[in-house]
Amino acid sequence: MSNWKNVNNWVNKNCLPWSQKYFTEQFEGLKVEDQGAQVAITKMVETDGDVELCQRKGKLITIFDVRIQLAWKGVTKEGTEATGKIMIPEVAHDTEEDEYVFDITVDNETSEKQELRTLIKKKLVPELRSKLVAFSSDMVKNHSSDVYIESGKAAAQAGVTKERSNVTHINKSSTPSSTPDAPVSSQKINTTTVQDTIEFQTSAHELFETLLDAQRVTAWTRGPAKISKQVDAPFELFNGNVSGTILELVPDKKIVQSWRLRNWPAGHYSTVTMDFDQGSDGVTLQIKQTGVPLGEEETTRSNWNGYYWRSIKQTFGFGAVF
Repeated sequence: MSNWKNVNNWVNKNCLPWSQKYFTEQFEGLKVEDQGAQVAITKMVETDGDVELCQRKGKLITIFDVRIQLAWKGVTKEGTEATGKIMIPEVAHDTEEDEYVFDITVDNETSEKQELRTLIKKKLVPELRSKLVAFSSDMVKNHSSDVYIESGKAAAQAGVTKERSNVTHINKSSTPSSTPDAPVSSQKINTTTVQDTIEFQTSAHELFETLLDAQRVTAWTRGPAKISKQVDAPFELFNGNVSGTILELVPDKKIVQSWRLRNWPAGHYSTVTMDFDQGSDGVTLQIKQTGVPLGEEETTRSNWNGYYWRSIKQTFGFGAVF
């Protein structure tokens, strides 16, 4: 059944449990041989990390970064048996096929077992690469119905009559697409305040730069970012889904922005204040957002956590991701 929450924002599904089963099915039993020598994957030892399928404005996007460890067993053409491990330290949504790294170990390695290491590199690694490349599209095929909102129903739910495009899978530089601004409401907009505290294992300076430097912002938003460290400068993130203006800057201490989601009533902006508190082991970020349309507070908080703080930590290693 489709997930109808957050029609105007983002919908996520945690696919890590599915990916653990998926890689087990794909890799265990995989076998290669050459001139009598054989190597087979005997066990999926570990799949650890983050795997999500997301809908952003009618588009399906895979976001993942996992570490995989495999156990193998083999026999040389002379009959010498051997075992070992294959570590794939990073399988990520923005990793190209030729960028995957395979760390191969051989238990109690001897010169007689060297041919099995060669066999793994020559024939098994290409098989593993091809299966890793298919992971993203297979995730979409298996879970799209859980997060994708059909165009007609989503438009009706959001009050949008413009027809949406077909499902698109984006694996790199993904950004949420936008819907037209809602018409200006003739009624007063009731608002509320969202507050949160986030810990980062970095310095206040590094976090300040990460939130305002266009190159860094492009990295953690995984798409073009229009932003600068200038007061009164406008910014635009996630393909225009988030926009606003820099109102105040105190280097490494404070950022104040006008901030809105594109589906909010036209012309309505909230005010976001970020205060940086440098500690001995990291920096604490206090965020206060006033003027959030009533009913949007939980979605807004979730989007900050998922698409700002979680992504920044995953991209730059600024702390544990929960």
